[in-house]
Amino acid sequence: MNEEPNVSNQVYGGLTTIIRLLVFVSIAVGILLLARIIFLFFGSLKTVPGYGQVVTLTDSFIGPLKSIAPIKTPYDGIFDIAATGALMIALVLEFVLQSVQGYLERQSARARKAPADAPASAPDLSTIDDELVKK
Repeated sequence: MNEEPNVSNQVYGGLTTIIRLLVFVSIAVGILLLARIIFLFFGSLKTVPGYGQVVTLTDSFIGPLKSIAPIKTPYDGIFDIAATGALMIALVLEFVLQSVQGYLERQSARARKAPADAPASAPDLSTIDDELVKK
């Protein structure tokens, strides 16, 4: 029975690490999508190094939303609504993952504080009456 809190602590710790990595990935995807939105919004940024790589890399993240047509901007570019929608989804996903990570960290802290062999038992109330009568 001594191993139960340690095992649950290890499980919560492992899940927290995985969630932390997923949060990092969602933040990185969000940054790439934001760079795509800015690059496409200003058409003159086509000459910036890395423009093609960012646009082709983020194409896979906006795949399901590509049916939404972009809007032309007065800066010789387009406002990519699909990338904006994907960015919003990435931000919501990051928020949810952060919440789950916080929950798992609290559960891990509780598992560390839980006594290993202390079963929950009711206090012995029979001695309390005797002590009050003696006084």
